[in-house]
Amino acid sequence: MVYEIVMPQLSDSMEEGKLIAWKKKVGDRVAVGDVIAEVESDKAIMEIQTFKAGTLSELLLQEGESAPVGSVIAKIDTSNQSTATPPKKEPLATKQPPERLKMQKESPSRQEKPKRLIPPHTHTPLLSPKAKATAAKYGLKYSTLHRLARGVLLHEKDIEQLVINRYFTKKAQKLLQTYALDPHRFTLDHKIDAYEVKTFIHNQNIPKSRPLKSFEKALIAHVSASAAKPTYRVYEALDASRFLAHQNHSITAWLVKLLASAMMRHPKFRSVLSEEKLLTYDTASIAVAVADEEALYMPVVKNAHSLTIQEITHTLKRFKTKLQEKSFTQEDLSGSTFSVSNLGMFGIKRFDAMINKNDCGIAAVGAV
Repeated sequence: MVYEIVMPQLSDSMEEGKLIAWKKKVGDRVAVGDVIAEVESDKAIMEIQTFKAGTLSELLLQEGESAPVGSVIAKIDTSNQSTATPPKKEPLATKQPPERLKMQKESPSRQEKPKRLIPPHTHTPLLSPKAKATAAKYGLKYSTLHRLARGVLLHEKDIEQLVINRYFTKKAQKLLQTYALDPHRFTLDHKIDAYEVKTFIHNQNIPKSRPLKSFEKALIAHVSASAAKPTYRVYEALDASRFLAHQNHSITAWLVKLLASAMMRHPKFRSVLSEEKLLTYDTASIAVAVADEEALYMPVVKNAHSLTIQEITHTLKRFKTKLQEKSFTQEDLSGSTFSVSNLGMFGIKRFDAMINKNDCGIAAVGAV
């Protein structure tokens, strides 16, 4: 009988394997569980075992060559196993001395050895192909990698982290992460501290890198959607004497009150488009632009037409508190059909404002 050893599929993406080394030669007797060869897949170097005992009769692949998954790479002649004389059994009544029993427990037969598809490495650490190449590039010793591996497969990123830990201090590593710096831009022949990294950052004029926060991503998406909407601008100058005569309330509060009244007389300003429908609401709810150094929010004064000027002023003050606490909810930011953005307090005479979400328009207010 001939038992064929095939190229195994060591990962879902593996299509072929490369023979690294034969651990047995033609003519060698092998037992179940013996390691026949080392094979490199697209992710790791693994050992191939035999599940049949016999004599290794053929090796069909040279070291360094590759073969498709499932192709035969070696053959084992198992015919001589059937004629082998079975071991004699001791009679049941025969009592063995305790010393012999102890010896048998310490030296089990090779056939009783448990099968291990991936036996633990005692001399060579488990490395993926890329990790092996990276380790060779940096001249890392296998003894060092073996202590790091502890029986776990090492990937390229593990080797890279080992290099970073070896050549950079903790503070220097933090700078590498903050500025998204490739450690290979430094000469890796000494311990690099934070001062050396800072000097490099300054000389190369490297910008600090940080991921966008969730509200920043939402703001970008919101502004991008608003920029795509067709906008028609109407410019008008208003007599501000009435506002100045009632300075116990802000101009923004008065504008919300006046615009809400106008919206109730003109239903189109309480309307929004929704696919192929025009939705007209019964109430006038107005979004007001508020911002800090980081973000812009559009909280909504709901049912503004039914509020007194004192209630609108109170609502705007509550918006300022929520802005400081960054405690706006989705409910605070929804329900408007029109918006107000007032930059007059900054001395800006005129500006273009982007229409908020699905609103039908926005009033961009400049200086008195």
